Amino acid sequence: MPGPDYRLAAGDVLDVQISGRLDTIRQQPIVDYEGKVTISALGTIPVGGLTLLEGHRRIADRAKAVFRFAEATVTVATPRTFEIVVSGEVERPGALQVTATRRLHDVVLEVGGITPRGSVRRVVVTRKGVESEVDLLAFELRGDLTQNPFVEEGLKIHVPPRAGSVMLSGAVRRPGEYEIGTSGSLRALLELVGGVSQAGAASDARLTRVGADDRKETLTLDLRTALKAPEDVVLQPGDALFVPTIAVLQDLVEVRGAFTGTAESSKSTVAGKASIVQRLELAQGDRVRDVVNRAGGAAAHGDLRLALVERTALTGPRQRIPIDLYRLLVEKDETQNILLQNGDVMTLPVVEDRVYVVGEVKAPGSHDFRTDLTPREYVALAGGPTNRARLTNTSVTFRNGRTFAMADAPPLEPGAVVTVPEVAVKWWQDYLTILSAIASLVTGYTGIYFILHGTNSGTIN
Repeated sequence: MPGPDYRLAAGDVLDVQISGRLDTIRQQPIVDYEGKVTISALGTIPVGGLTLLEGHRRIADRAKAVFRFAEATVTVATPRTFEIVVSGEVERPGALQVTATRRLHDVVLEVGGITPRGSVRRVVVTRKGVESEVDLLAFELRGDLTQNPFVEEGLKIHVPPRAGSVMLSGAVRRPGEYEIGTSGSLRALLELVGGVSQAGAASDARLTRVGADDRKETLTLDLRTALKAPEDVVLQPGDALFVPTIAVLQDLVEVRGAFTGTAESSKSTVAGKASIVQRLELAQGDRVRDVVNRAGGAAAHGDLRLALVERTALTGPRQRIPIDLYRLLVEKDETQNILLQNGDVMTLPVVEDRVYVVGEVKAPGSHDFRTDLTPREYVALAGGPTNRARLTNTSVTFRNGRTFAMADAPPLEPGAVVTVPEVAVKWWQDYLTILSAIASLVTGYTGIYFILHGTNSGTIN
């Protein structure tokens, strides 16, 4: 289903519901070639080029201007379709019909994917005569949506031949053969594949390179300094990087997740927020607070209530010990400051920036949290209310357990739940069903009465 950033254009079919105090008007206007929709009682409204969120607000404003107590919900019932061209190193190049909700990666898969000869990191996209390059590997490994844009009318996708590649092996998080990126940066490639694993000896990495006379030369590379900004290593086709592992001689503890980190931390992103992985030497008597401080402290986007320590038991399964860092760090509750052991893994998860819409909506589920969206607009993102919904009784529940009516709710926060309840009796169909049932009961009792009455009369005569 199209999200709030979906760009409206000619051919989109909208689903518009205008709810008043007594009735609900529902229409499905089509965006015409001038970018306008025509809605009964509201007239013609220009929405072409606006995002779905902007179009929703424009129609809602018009509805409030016409009907005093009206509330509008706008969704895309049927997205527009158009033709695009895919060429180059794909299995089935040619033209195909797509909808505006499709992304580049989906379209490439639909035509059979990129051939072994094709470039995954330098896909050429042409929009209105302007060319740009897209790195699909960044989308596949990191979920970077900037490298997987929506398709547009007249779009051309060309997959050129594959550029030179390098081999990563040893103690890296995703060993394998990778195409060199546009910048040729080793630092950027290691960040893309997750970096060096905690068991890796980054100071003793070895880079093997083919020289001008086709002779291979192996150089020792200290990744801790060679990749520290602004330093970097420019990769060449055929390069091979090997990172050996280190033997663990001292007690260690590993921290993962939403910690601030230090210069030695291996950093990545989870749900768009910084996350680290780091192994720290464990001194005798170290507790949770000691290790949190050495990891730079808890980050602002960490879910302090859901931290945990994983511990390998001498016998039996691995233990998972819940740690409430909010109680420890804010409320100074020392019961959470447990003694750590060699091999413990402390995890502080990232707060999930999602808002949940449940109940009588067409597509219940979670949606990305955005500060500019209201509860009603989240209901629109969930496909709008069903015919059984009592929209006026919608409630909002926050992570702290407090619940508000939708009209009285404060600004939403991550983790909030928007609940649209079901109406017990609302539409004329419900009343007709109830009346039919009552009529059936009356008819049945009347029949029994006449049967019994007739039988008694016959006996008396």
